[in-house]
Amino acid sequence: MANTLEDHEKIVETSGNFRDYLIPLDHPRLHPSDRDARTHAKGVLGNEQIFLTPVARGWVENYKQPYKGFTTDGNVVPDLWHYDASANGPTDKMVEAAKGVLSAASPEESKTFRFAADAREWRAWSNPEVIVIDKGLRLEEMSKPLWEAVHSLLKASLSEEGYVKVRTAMLMNEFLGDLTQLKNVMNADSYHFCLFGEPSTEKPWGFNLFGHHLCLNVSTLKGEVVIGPFFVGAEPNFIDDGPNKGLEVLNKEEAAGLEFMKSLSAEQQKKATLPGDINDITGDTMPCGHWNPADLRGLGGAHQDNRVVPFEGISGKDMDDAQRKALVRLVSIFNDLLPTGPKELFLKRVEKHLDQTHFAWIGPVDDVTPFYFRVHSPIVMDEFDHHNGVWLANALPKKYHIHTIQRLPNRGDYGTALYDEWLQTHGKANGKM
Repeated sequence: MANTLEDHEKIVETSGNFRDYLIPLDHPRLHPSDRDARTHAKGVLGNEQIFLTPVARGWVENYKQPYKGFTTDGNVVPDLWHYDASANGPTDKMVEAAKGVLSAASPEESKTFRFAADAREWRAWSNPEVIVIDKGLRLEEMSKPLWEAVHSLLKASLSEEGYVKVRTAMLMNEFLGDLTQLKNVMNADSYHFCLFGEPSTEKPWGFNLFGHHLCLNVSTLKGEVVIGPFFVGAEPNFIDDGPNKGLEVLNKEEAAGLEFMKSLSAEQQKKATLPGDINDITGDTMPCGHWNPADLRGLGGAHQDNRVVPFEGISGKDMDDAQRKALVRLVSIFNDLLPTGPKELFLKRVEKHLDQTHFAWIGPVDDVTPFYFRVHSPIVMDEFDHHNGVWLANALPKKYHIHTIQRLPNRGDYGTALYDEWLQTHGKANGKM
């Protein structure tokens, strides 16, 4: 196995795909192959030599802090998020599906996955296969009726295309489990489910689902549907064998990001390009605060709820009309998860702040080399990053290991800003967000 540059260079990449970097099944890292997710997590987090261990400690400390929100300077910008009935989203269908979840769950199961509408457990999510904060009920531990009910809730809450994307990410994780023979750690059901608040057509509530390479936070209020933060990733991002052969994910985001960067003039590309080497696996070429071993160049990942990220790159006011439209299209692709009405409303919110929307890039601009890009505005931050191997042996980033992240700054995450507004005239807070 190669996760060092020295070993990486010994591997001859003959086919140009991920199979050149498969870890041998007799490698100690893949044994014992019958361990389950919690045993695996205990082993990883008890080993100080593994990079995730100190990172996870920091995540837990961040989780304990009161929620403020993702900002550019530490101050939440007011009056950005307001309830809009024109969203006309599927709240009614979501309520019906959520009630199906509650009907299918035993009292003990409900106790495990139910929380207050503003509970801190919203923020328990993380994207490694390692369980860091163990909240909710895992899909693999559910009865079949409850499992089916949770998937019905996903279908009711997402666009048809969005559900396919989520299900594909799950099947990618299952494929990785097959490749590594770690099927009890990485499979299509290795995700935690939490339900927040009382399913209602009039009050705010929501749910999340989180695990390896897939984390969704979905909130709703009278037709509004907000999805953020979310994380969708894959290693590898296509399936080349088995019953799901031909599936791929995140190829649209990759193509649109590269196409957008190519559409910029040389001077615009210079403004958009940030310091850093896309092949940097230590962070040495990155400015302070722009790197960590879990997210690499990604700034909005797990347990970054209160992170301060200034605008960087080229702003929308320095783009022509065609480029501004293409920038909105890029955000639109990330938000294919949203149902039609809420997506249209969200894109109107994006368009309102186009002058303050920034595009940033790290890496060469060609059809071969991995890259990172970010779209960042007062109400959304979307990130795309090609990564080095975790369960594949490549030490340098490859195009078949991808992380994408969406944040909704200024308390948009978790539907919090809409909840805050609702709370001013209704009820009282119950949780400890």
